[in-house]
Amino acid sequence: MKRKLTALMLTLTAAAAMTAAASGAELPCGDADADGLLTASDATMVMQKVLDGRVTMPVETAAADWMSVVDADADGTLTASDATLIMQKVLDNRVIMPIENTAPVTYETNITLADGASTADNGGVEIDNINNIIKITNGGVYTITGTLTNGQIIVDSDSDAELALSGVSITNNSGPAIYGLNGDIDISAKKGTTNTLTDGTPAVFETNDDGTASDEPDACIFSHDGIKLKGTGTLIVNGNYKNGITGKDEVVIQKLSLTVNSLNNCIKGKDYVTVKSGTLNLNSQTGDGIRVTSGDLTVEDGSITVNSQDNGLFTKAGNILVSGGTLDITVVPNGTADTENYNYDGIHTKVGTIDITGGNITVKSYCDGIQGTSDVNINGAAVINVTTTGVISTSGSGGYGGFTNNQTADISAKGIKSDTNLTVDGGAVITVESTDDSLHTNGSITLTNADITVSAGDDGVHADSVLTINDGCTIKVNKSYEGLEAEKIYINGGYMTIYASDDNINAAGGNDGSSQGGFNTNADGYIEINGGYIYCENASSGGDGVDSNGKIVQNGGILLVNGPTSGGDASIDTGDKSGDEYIVNGGTVFSVGSNGMAESPSTGSGEYTVTYGVNGGGMGGGRPGQPGSFAPGSQSGTATGSLGAGTQLTLADESGNVVATFTVKTTAQAIVIGSPDITAGKTYTLYSGGTYSGSLDENGYAAGGTITGGTKIASGTVNSKVTTLS
Repeated sequence: MKRKLTALMLTLTAAAAMTAAASGAELPCGDADADGLLTASDATMVMQKVLDGRVTMPVETAAADWMSVVDADADGTLTASDATLIMQKVLDNRVIMPIENTAPVTYETNITLADGASTADNGGVEIDNINNIIKITNGGVYTITGTLTNGQIIVDSDSDAELALSGVSITNNSGPAIYGLNGDIDISAKKGTTNTLTDGTPAVFETNDDGTASDEPDACIFSHDGIKLKGTGTLIVNGNYKNGITGKDEVVIQKLSLTVNSLNNCIKGKDYVTVKSGTLNLNSQTGDGIRVTSGDLTVEDGSITVNSQDNGLFTKAGNILVSGGTLDITVVPNGTADTENYNYDGIHTKVGTIDITGGNITVKSYCDGIQGTSDVNINGAAVINVTTTGVISTSGSGGYGGFTNNQTADISAKGIKSDTNLTVDGGAVITVESTDDSLHTNGSITLTNADITVSAGDDGVHADSVLTINDGCTIKVNKSYEGLEAEKIYINGGYMTIYASDDNINAAGGNDGSSQGGFNTNADGYIEINGGYIYCENASSGGDGVDSNGKIVQNGGILLVNGPTSGGDASIDTGDKSGDEYIVNGGTVFSVGSNGMAESPSTGSGEYTVTYGVNGGGMGGGRPGQPGSFAPGSQSGTATGSLGAGTQLTLADESGNVVATFTVKTTAQAIVIGSPDITAGKTYTLYSGGTYSGSLDENGYAAGGTITGGTKIASGTVNSKVTTLS
């Protein structure tokens, strides 16, 4: 935004000018309106005369005295060059205000900096060598070399000025090194040069509109208008007072190799900040790497490395848009964590959305890695690696990690977090290692086409409302308290391996309070499996494999569950209200675990299932199977015991055709198997060991093929939707 000064347009006829000349008054050279002053209106009047009459010869009706005044180049003709020379004279003497709608005069000027001896070879510059202040007063390109050990460049122009730095070093002990009062500033670093700017505490601060003192200028490079940083050279900015770079309008960075070391924010823009390309190294002691107060923060390309204390990238009222480039962000406490005053977030929006459609992003943060107050959308082939290190602790006892239900953690240290909704699509590759949830929303999560690997101190993937997983999604939960958690979970496709110390998949209602064990276990839950491959392994003796505080419906897909081994938990567990049951209408299920709370599928299922060792009905709402403990190698199933980890269990028909085979990773007392290949009227046998004709997948599962040998555990003829083997 330009600070336009009001232009005074004087209208004076040539006749009036000739009258003034005839009166005997001495007119300054070029004083076309005969007011005794040399101003822009004089140049305008001469140019208008040329344009109106298209004259290149002397004006015949003009008095000779007037003609001699306006014929600035003394060539005997009235031409545009006369107007230009008059305007040049005005500008050199700083006599006038700019005239609106008049094309600005620009310069190509070389400035050489030296303490007490700076020089310029052309106009548009005022030099105060006593105070080492260089003032750029007009638009144009100013090539600058040299050093000021305690000085400043000021830009005060109504047209854009480019400062082409070519081996410049400026230190200002009492304010910005470059201070923009008026006009957009382009700062370029010439190829092969290194340029260093350093500021100090301002001796004089600006005054606000209400007359109070402001805290500006607050940066080593400070502009009331826009700043564009470019070039193929190197620029080093040391913001010792507060910020490195502050633009009250936009800040745009392109190609430049830029290093900013600042006490507070490295780069701060009001309207927007855009990184088009270049290499940025941003180091902040107490603030943000890049901060935008009103608009968007956009990264199109380039390499950005941030080491900051508050946030890596932050917008207060806009969006963060990343479509390319490489981002390496580290936000860790300088000493003891102070979460009252610092966010410690990697990428953070206060109000807007985060949209990531490309780029390679690495974040290491104490608190949230990527945190959007509104939606977070990852809809492109971005590569994202997030690590959070914040210590999650709270008073109280019980539960996983010392947490009890409905308690909240002191901080949020989630990998990728949205306060509303999170969507991932487009082939993103995401890796998260977090001390809190790895993926988290207070609303819904939709995962479609992505490769996601997480290790979480709390939940692997958590949505307060709905979690939807679609085809094309690979999810590996290598460590978690609960693997997948939401009030309602829909698995329509994808490939999942889930390791958890509590529930592998949990559907319950309410807000989890950002901590382990905080989900509301009294609310309704719902799980629907329509497709995909799901492998669950319980990493401790407690916790359920698949747990819903309501109903579980399986219409397709493959569900494999290992564990738990504790008597108070179950491989598959539904709620305790009427109608809360496990309905198998399609797909394959092979679950093993303890038999104390084991639950059988519903007899209202659309697909046939067989069970063995299922003693009871989950938390009260499941449909109980029949007791039937067994010992390895038992033919009758009358002895008490369990199959050890590493045992291959196989269900086959009378001809040895395999329905499903699974090498269990935990001890197995209760077994549930469902498959479209189980048909009524056939007899099926459950074996341990034997020789399988096919190959097992990475989780020890296969279907089809044949088995020979093996130890018969139990058998039965299928004559109902749920058949108990004995």
